Formats: sequence, C-alpha cells, structure tokens
Amino acid sequence: MAKFEWDGKNFVLSEKQNIKAGDFKKIKAAIEENTDIIINRWNEYFNN
Repeated sequence: MAKFEWDGKNFVLSEKQNIKAGDFKKIKAAIEENTDIIINRWNEYFNN
C-alpha cells in the first residue's frame, strides 16, 4: 500500500507499507508521468 497526497504542486508520499522497491518505483513513475491527467480528472469529478 502506498498513499500519496497532493501538496498543491506535487504528489508526496505520506505512507508506504509492504511494497517492493521495484514496484514502488513503477508506481511513483506512473504518478509523475500522469500528474496532469490525475488532477484534471479529480477536478472534473469533484467540481461538477
């Protein structure tokens, strides 16, 4: 389990448990590569 929180500029890791280093690297890369999409979808869902 990994929990990231948005600080207004970046996603910051707030909690991590039982994730292999390689898997965590992939998760972090996916979040970094898709930050704009994540934020846009969040805003579309919650600002309607």
